[in-house]
Amino acid sequence: MQLGEKIVLKGINAVWLGLAMTTLLVACGGERVSPVTLEQLAASAPAFNGELVETEGVVNRFDDPEHYWLEDDAINRVAVKPGSAVRDHLGENLRVVGRFSYHPEEGRRIEIDAAATAALRASP
Repeated sequence: MQLGEKIVLKGINAVWLGLAMTTLLVACGGERVSPVTLEQLAASAPAFNGELVETEGVVNRFDDPEHYWLEDDAINRVAVKPGSAVRDHLGENLRVVGRFSYHPEEGRRIEIDAAATAALRASP
């Protein structure tokens, strides 16, 4: 591959990244999305309360009552709503975008933004 071809490929990748970010911002109504780890959400939950976040983890489920959560290797967990948004990805590592909320008695939760998560998955 020659230098000119490399520059063109880098330009194409930059265009795709720009389109993906634009799509993500439009899907979120222009609101800034904070990329965070599950560890950050667990350690500083009050600081992210109400924020639109992008995070990832392995999808897990409990049957009674049925509920889903994302979990990392250090067992940092965040509940996911609605469960139907992640049900088909049980056991998979999944990246999502959604509104994070925290309550000392109810725990940590992400209300998935389906349009923003779909835009994220569509990006290269």
